Amino acid sequence: MELQRLSIKLFSESTNVKPPEFVPVFHAWIRNQKLKDHLMIDVSDYNHVPDGPGTLLVTHEGNFSLALAEGKLSLLYQRKRFLEGTLTERLNTAFKALLNASELLELEPDFRNRLSFDRNSFWVISNDRLNLPNTDQSFEELRPALSELATEFFGHDHFSLNCNSGEKERLSVMVESSVLN
Repeated sequence: MELQRLSIKLFSESTNVKPPEFVPVFHAWIRNQKLKDHLMIDVSDYNHVPDGPGTLLVTHEGNFSLALAEGKLSLLYQRKRFLEGTLTERLNTAFKALLNASELLELEPDFRNRLSFDRNSFWVISNDRLNLPNTDQSFEELRPALSELATEFFGHDHFSLNCNSGEKERLSVMVESSVLN
């Protein structure tokens, strides 16, 4: 499977941090080249757009955005550049970028004890409706790579993969551990 255009999302467990508060932090990240393997370019504040991307950190390789979704703060990594390797390796690379950013945000002095991300679940979203439409067949093709990623991340095989439904929606899979950390 040649899925390249993908996004991965983590939700916060609890926070009182508002998306605009990330703008100065992301500017500092750009100045200090804080993210591994990413050429950081710009920060945009789209918090005025309903259901928009919130605060966006633009990098050459992918975009990071923090926005309120479903009443919770989410961190989304959307990969833009093609990656070599198997689907599992590409998912792993994108997931590690997301985890690295989430850990750096949690360690920021302004957010310490105010922000933590839920490590018991995450979303994987296909941004390629042509090559990976939202069908049962596509989900079954994606399942082995997602299972491998989840097993490695959670450290066990007690998890569920739940695909959203609706042909007009992007293929999105909620990966959720059944063992609470």
